Amino acid sequence: MGANPTRLNEDTLRDLRAVQQTVHGILAQVTLFNTTVTTKAGSVTLFSLDALGSSIREIFVSFYLAADGAATFTPTWHKTRAGDLVTLTEEALPALAVIALPANARYFSYSLGELAQGLQGEFRVAQDNAGNATNVVDAFLVALMEI
Repeated sequence: MGANPTRLNEDTLRDLRAVQQTVHGILAQVTLFNTTVTTKAGSVTLFSLDALGSSIREIFVSFYLAADGAATFTPTWHKTRAGDLVTLTEEALPALAVIALPANARYFSYSLGELAQGLQGEFRVAQDNAGNATNVVDAFLVALMEI
């Protein structure tokens, strides 16, 4: 009688477990880019993240904001919770500084921490009801994802 082709022998199983343990925990860097505009008294989502497949261990976002010495911009980081995967709630930590009346165009950068497996997150920028009607925002995000 021939061997059962669907049954793995102990040596093969041991090798597969060794590969799984080696691969588990490896981090991959993912970079995203976005160009959009802010609007008076409005909020724009620069990035939406989904960690349904695996945890995102570290999230770094940076964006270039054109000069607008009359407007105030508020960056916010929103996440879902394990018990509520629908509602995005603003995170208090890390505290993201308000950008008040930027007289010069420049980059603003933030480290957002981790997004646990199964959760979703959004990075947003809101402009108050002052300044230019629109402001160009060039943004990039770097995420270290566990594979």
